[in-house]
Amino acid sequence: MRSASNRVRRARPSLGAFVEITARGDSEAELHGAIDRAFDAIGRVDRQMSFHHPDSDISRINREAFQRKVTVDPWTWRVLRAAQKLSDESEGLFDITVARKLMQWNYLPRRYLNVSEGNWRDIVLEKNRTVRFRQRVIVDLGGIAKGFAVDRAVKALKCAGVRSGVVNAGGDLRVFGLKSELVHLRRPEEPMRSAGTIKLRERAMATSGIYFDQRRRGSAMVSSLLNGRTCRSSRKLISVSVAASACMIADALTKIVFVLREKSVPLLARYHADALLLERDGAPLWKFHSPCDTRGRTRFD
Repeated sequence: MRSASNRVRRARPSLGAFVEITARGDSEAELHGAIDRAFDAIGRVDRQMSFHHPDSDISRINREAFQRKVTVDPWTWRVLRAAQKLSDESEGLFDITVARKLMQWNYLPRRYLNVSEGNWRDIVLEKNRTVRFRQRVIVDLGGIAKGFAVDRAVKALKCAGVRSGVVNAGGDLRVFGLKSELVHLRRPEEPMRSAGTIKLRERAMATSGIYFDQRRRGSAMVSSLLNGRTCRSSRKLISVSVAASACMIADALTKIVFVLREKSVPLLARYHADALLLERDGAPLWKFHSPCDTRGRTRFD
């Protein structure tokens, strides 16, 4: 296959992060048009799935789904269904209703009152993309929607004829095409220093760690990485990187692997995903390569 002769790279803030898109192809003008469509896709995810936007699907179901059924955008529906599936497969460890705890700890704005201590099972997804709550729960898609936005941006680029490229949304990224990319990992104890690189091709990757979001709550330190079963935050100064075919899956699996570590092997294998845990000094703590992976391998060495 003839290699792409032009490369265009653009960036803008979105999804609470800095999103960078790189596209390679023959026509620079067509690459710019493709990147415009990719940013449009990311904007749609942000508008519909943001906890902060008052008119988003998530804000509407948080306000209204306990009283009545709420119809949501097809993309929001897909992410809610994926979140429910991962909650079921992880026996509630991944749970988008931990938003109530994130509000208490000021990771999310406190805009909802009288919230119950329900869980993911209180979210009912019915036909015609309608959502209702059995209890007054509050949901946040912050642990999965950014990965979905990366996937939709890649889809937009491919549909526009882009042969290879990278979409990187603050560390949630996906590489497509024949060209491999080197991805730098942070040292958990010193996140401004690199712990090494991962070689990625035709693969998505997401990383989770608490190095930037720890805060004091009373006498204890807390983070936004929560165990959905217990609503307790992790205080382990490690990082978890997961590679999978879809960035949405990689994004969600990092939260599960962070808690389960080696016990997450069956779930990782089910999604043909690879995982790498780094100790606080950046040394490998645990790694898993899916034996089922038949696409672009994830090089951890």
